[in-house]
Amino acid sequence: MSNVWLLPRLSDLGVTQCLEDLEVRSKSAVNLTAAAARRAKYEAWIWYAPSGGSVANELPDEIRRNMLALAERHGYPDRASEKQKANFDTDAAKWLAIHLDASLPELLRDDVWAFVTCILLQDLVIWRYPNPNRARLAGGVRNTFQRLWVRGKTLDLGAEAGSERWRLLQAPSEDAMVQIFERASIASDANLARAIAQGWVTTANNIGREKMEDVMRRATKLLRLRNQIVDLSFMSAEELEAEVQQAFNRSAVGLSLNGRDNGGMSPLMARIGRVLRAPRLGGGAKPT
Repeated sequence: MSNVWLLPRLSDLGVTQCLEDLEVRSKSAVNLTAAAARRAKYEAWIWYAPSGGSVANELPDEIRRNMLALAERHGYPDRASEKQKANFDTDAAKWLAIHLDASLPELLRDDVWAFVTCILLQDLVIWRYPNPNRARLAGGVRNTFQRLWVRGKTLDLGAEAGSERWRLLQAPSEDAMVQIFERASIASDANLARAIAQGWVTTANNIGREKMEDVMRRATKLLRLRNQIVDLSFMSAEELEAEVQQAFNRSAVGLSLNGRDNGGMSPLMARIGRVLRAPRLGGGAKPT
């Protein structure tokens, strides 16, 4: 018998119905339906793969039980702070990355995650995102729990890393995670994604986290462009690390001492640019 556990899937029609029901409830202030009742109500849109494994009858309940425990640790069902939400995301990503290996092929399917968010953990989705849109409920890179699983699987350095195992998952900001995992050219290459996360950590330690949003955006643009010229996936780990860190260094060098953005240019080049853009001498202003 196959050791692949099959999970329930929810069709696009089921996701649409879920969104409509949530809209009605938000207007009428009706409490969220219990998970078992949701599953019964949406039964017509729930299905399994016809072959290729065995139905995991107990796994959905295990997922729900553990996700609820983690959420309660971070304030659920009360309104959560941004810090609590971020800590929940990290802990949930760890659990999902470690405990669902037997269903790995299933977790590559968007409709499995649609079931998880719309049926199994809908109440946690509402807690995490009080006004969720379709992207948070349907499968895809912004799905509430699918995105956490992908982050955990990609940035897990393995048990052999000891206390450093999750440092690439815990350190980067949410903006940095979005820059990595919502860009297919980066997220599809686990080595590149890990290298960029490491580049973020190294650079943040050097210049401070508060300056990293613009640096991260510029660095990812440089790396995506570089990947069009040289296939980064064929680089050794050392070469890739050096390439990524160079992109971060180039992106950070444009930050002036007063914190203003020089568009990624060196201070000298930024000054030259200002001179060239200044009015001519006959125009009533002096060049700077």
